[in-house]
Amino acid sequence: MFKTLFLKEIRVDFLSRRVIMGLVLCLILIPLGVYIGVRDYRVRWQAYQEAVRLYQDDHKTVQDILYKGGGKGFRPPSPFVFLSQGLDIVLPNVAESPSTPQQKPPVDLRLNNNQGSENLYASFHGPLDLAFMVSVIMTFLAVVFTFSGVSGEKEQGTLRQILGNSVPRPTIILAKAAAQGVMLIGAFLAAAILSFIVLAVHGYALFGPGGIFAETALALVLSILAIGAFINLGLLVSALTRQAVLAFIILLLCWVFLFGVFPRLSVVIAQLASPVKSQQLVLQEKNRLRLENEKARAAEIEKIAESDSNTQEKQDEITAQYRAKLTEAFRVLDRDQTNRQNAQTQLAVNISRLSPVSCYIRPMAEIARTGLMQLELYRQDIGRFGAALDDKVYGQYKEFRQKSGINVGFKGDGSAPAPVFQPNRIRTQDIVKNVLPDAVLLFAFSLLFFSGAYVAFIRYDVR
Repeated sequence: MFKTLFLKEIRVDFLSRRVIMGLVLCLILIPLGVYIGVRDYRVRWQAYQEAVRLYQDDHKTVQDILYKGGGKGFRPPSPFVFLSQGLDIVLPNVAESPSTPQQKPPVDLRLNNNQGSENLYASFHGPLDLAFMVSVIMTFLAVVFTFSGVSGEKEQGTLRQILGNSVPRPTIILAKAAAQGVMLIGAFLAAAILSFIVLAVHGYALFGPGGIFAETALALVLSILAIGAFINLGLLVSALTRQAVLAFIILLLCWVFLFGVFPRLSVVIAQLASPVKSQQLVLQEKNRLRLENEKARAAEIEKIAESDSNTQEKQDEITAQYRAKLTEAFRVLDRDQTNRQNAQTQLAVNISRLSPVSCYIRPMAEIARTGLMQLELYRQDIGRFGAALDDKVYGQYKEFRQKSGINVGFKGDGSAPAPVFQPNRIRTQDIVKNVLPDAVLLFAFSLLFFSGAYVAFIRYDVR
């Protein structure tokens, strides 16, 4: 009986041409998005290699860093950008140390982003990556496939005929869910296979060391869970309504809310629940600390000048002490600001997990190494690079002061090799650990929606 109902659902959908429409969209748009992502990665990779080559050719020694613009650490682009562009367009792609040798440790590296789009209009609508395809196209197709699954058959009278043959209701709803899942997920997997071919043609290694199979397989699992959640949501709404049009309207509103409204609403809620100072206020606070520090330093130097005529050495000592106090105050302020921002971001992430769309989009960025984990790892790499600059370059520079235009000078070996920035790669197991809660939530959403559809259909009035 299940097999008969299953084949009947597939036959009906083929006759309505929904399957053909979904298959065509998948086979065209998903491989196209993968190709565009691969092309974009190649362009960025070439630009990254050229920037690193030019920098290393011009900064071979410590002295080069001191007098040729400072040290730089470049962030390599992610080869998985075709899965999700995520935060890639706003992530810093270069960290620069001050170009002046007067800078004393600890060195504050400036994080810059000089990435740009070939076409500015593309920034209005975002990339055509896999995360977009699934979160928008595939979930909308799930709505189109399922809105009439129960209410539509009730209007046509076919549901009453089926139940008139003493067919168990659980078998009917299971057959509907299985048929819709096989058709839509099957179309998606067919497009995924074609995308693998595109990747292989462009030189991506699928298996072995450096292969992309683990990341892409994890992305496909998340995609299937997200599609399944919306299939079951469609069945739930269809089983709760009496008219197919009403079911479609409700599902469309749910889709718009879950995709477009709730993720943004979660950010607003997080901002209200855990407020963070703006960067402008932080800069004002630093200016206030700087003025107070300078005022206190000037007052102490003035006292020394009144009591001792030979005060240059003492003034230098006092200046160094107040500089250290100001540096520590800035460090505390920045650390507090970073902690508050991280707490607010994590709160927004947790709130947004009430939407299956959010449980899919952010993890896809983490899998693609264009998410929050990548930003944190880059900051850690930059911290190690800054420590190396402090130790081998700026820490070797004596206390700088002006005496008739003469510098005290560099006490280390200026011909020593310059520190080189070494970017690290996020381990796949760390990514799995990070996205596992979202995968579990997606499965829970799917199970919850199907359970609701199951209960609603058991009590559904077909008259």
